[in-house]
Amino acid sequence: MANPLFRRPRITLVVLVLISLSLLSVSYRGTPPAIVTGKGYVRDVVTPLRQALTAIVAPVYDVAAGAFEYGTLKRQNAKLQNEVTALRNQRIVDRGAIGALAALTAVLHISFAGNVKGIPAQVISYTPTNVQLSVELDKGSLAGIQVGNPVVSAYGLIGRVIQVSPHTASVLLVDDPNFAVGVRFGTSGQIGLAVGQGATSDLTVQLVDPGTVLKKGEVAFSSGLSGEIFPPDIPVGRVVDAYTPPGGLEEHVDLRPVVNLTALNYVAVMRWLPPSP
Repeated sequence: MANPLFRRPRITLVVLVLISLSLLSVSYRGTPPAIVTGKGYVRDVVTPLRQALTAIVAPVYDVAAGAFEYGTLKRQNAKLQNEVTALRNQRIVDRGAIGALAALTAVLHISFAGNVKGIPAQVISYTPTNVQLSVELDKGSLAGIQVGNPVVSAYGLIGRVIQVSPHTASVLLVDDPNFAVGVRFGTSGQIGLAVGQGATSDLTVQLVDPGTVLKKGEVAFSSGLSGEIFPPDIPVGRVVDAYTPPGGLEEHVDLRPVVNLTALNYVAVMRWLPPSP
C-alpha cells in the first residue's frame, strides 16, 4: 500500500497538469462565454472610471503644460527684449562715437585758421555763474596751452583762455559780459566791437556808424586789427537785428554767436598770442 505522504503530491501534480491542459485548450479553442462576460463587466466598470480620471487629469495637465510654456515664452521674451535693448544702446554708443569723431576731425581741419596750429581739447565742464561764463578743458600747459590763446570750433569763435594749469584750462566764453572782440562785417567792411551780454543773449556790436546797411544773417568776423587779441577772419556771429535808433550816434546791431555755446564738446585752442606792444 502506497504511503499517503507520497500519494498527495502525485494527485496535486496530476491536478495541475490537467488544469494546464485545460487552459491550453481554452486558449486554442477560444475564450469561454463566462470569461467573455466577465471581461465585459470589467470593461463596463473600468471605462467610466478611466473617462472620469481623464476628465480630471487632462485639465490639470493642460494647466501645467500651459504654465510651463508660458514661463518658457516669458523667459524667451525677456531675453529678446534684453538683446533689443543692448542693440539699441550699442547703436546709441556708435552714433555718439561717430559724432565725436566727426567733431574731433572738424576741429583738426579748420579752414579759417590759416597757418595757425590748433591743440584739440575736450570740454569737461561748463561753469555759468553770475560772475563768469566759462568752460573747462581737459588739457593745459603741458599740452602747450597758454593764457590768451583763442578757442574755436569748426564754426567759429568760442572764447579765449584766461587760466591754465598743467592739465586743464579755463575759457571765457564770447557771451560773457566781460568778453569783447573787434569785428568786421563782410559786405560793408564796417568794423565794430562785439561785447557779450550774458548767457543765451546775443552780442551787442558797438561803434558801428549810424546808417550802415547790414543784412540779417550776415556774418561778422574777427577784425585782427593792430593790437587786437584775436587773429583775423574767425567767424564770430550773425546779424539778427540792425537799425539806427532815433537820434542815435551809432547803429544798433545784435549779433548771435555762430557757435552753440551750450553744446560744446571738442574744441581747438589756437597756438596764437597777440603781438607784444
